[in-house]
Amino acid sequence: MLSKIAIFATFMILFLTACTAPQSLPAGLTPIPTLIPATEPSSPLSETALPSFPIQSYPARLPSAEMGAPLYQTHCASCHGEDGNGVVPGARNFGDLDYMRGETPASFYTTVTEGRGEMQGFRDTLTSDELWDVIFYVWRFSTDAEKLALGEHLYADNCQICHGDDGSGEVLGAADFSDLRVVDDQAPRDFYLVTTQGKGSMPAWQGRLSQDERWSVIDYVRTFSYDPTLPGDVVAEPLPTSTPEEIVCDPKYLDQTNPFDWNDTAASIAGQVIYDQACGMCHGVDGSGAIPGTPDYTDPEVAENLRLNGGENLCVVADGREAMPGWKETLTDEQMWEVLTYIYSFGK
Repeated sequence: MLSKIAIFATFMILFLTACTAPQSLPAGLTPIPTLIPATEPSSPLSETALPSFPIQSYPARLPSAEMGAPLYQTHCASCHGEDGNGVVPGARNFGDLDYMRGETPASFYTTVTEGRGEMQGFRDTLTSDELWDVIFYVWRFSTDAEKLALGEHLYADNCQICHGDDGSGEVLGAADFSDLRVVDDQAPRDFYLVTTQGKGSMPAWQGRLSQDERWSVIDYVRTFSYDPTLPGDVVAEPLPTSTPEEIVCDPKYLDQTNPFDWNDTAASIAGQVIYDQACGMCHGVDGSGAIPGTPDYTDPEVAENLRLNGGENLCVVADGREAMPGWKETLTDEQMWEVLTYIYSFGK
């Protein structure tokens, strides 16, 4: 009986203890601030305009500098001047070759379409075709008819064999200059660097064309993607028709003989690496000739002639012949002999 009373008393003590108000917590070092209820609704989203991103639109026809001329006079000449030299502060001088050779048609398209600084954009004023016409009329301020004629002459002599008479690319790997989508983001200085130093299987032309000649070729190459013709274009004198030059071999090359055995496997392997990078595009992967005018080295007679006249063939590789550039600025004599050793293997 006593145990039941003790149990009941314990239960009551625990129950009453649980129901008493809790003691307050001791004050902390830093009091917790009381939040003030919000009295104003949150502000609505601001109507800030989204950033505008230019959309590159391409013409439905070949852009024409001549068709761009009247548009330029109407919309651009008041600031840039009739001759493109700029008549108001901040207006670009399109006759500045250093500036023009670092720009691209694509960058001009963005500027003319969207505007820049105080210059308004013409997105809603001109059609896509008209925008491109104006851009390439502006492009003509950096060259003239004589430079284009010289570039055409040099292109026909040195570049057409690989890039084609219309610039679309005659051999595998050659750039298609006729496609505006391919070349619109390439500046003239980009073309100049490749033309000067070479790239991939394309050799360097620094040793064969002067600086002005290279710039003329580059100006002409651009015309595959637009019509540069302007009324009044005159070339002072017709350029001479190119004739194949007789190759006069330098004794330095003519008097040499192959330092390798013509059946040397190691030399042939080393030559193949160079051939694939520098020669195969024109001469064919198998040496049979990928473009007109190149010899068929798979013919045993042609291969034997190569072996018997090694010095003359070294001279051709070193100095070039007709449209074929010389490689003496790029390859050592030993490397050129390795290439010839590999070429000889095609006709064995």
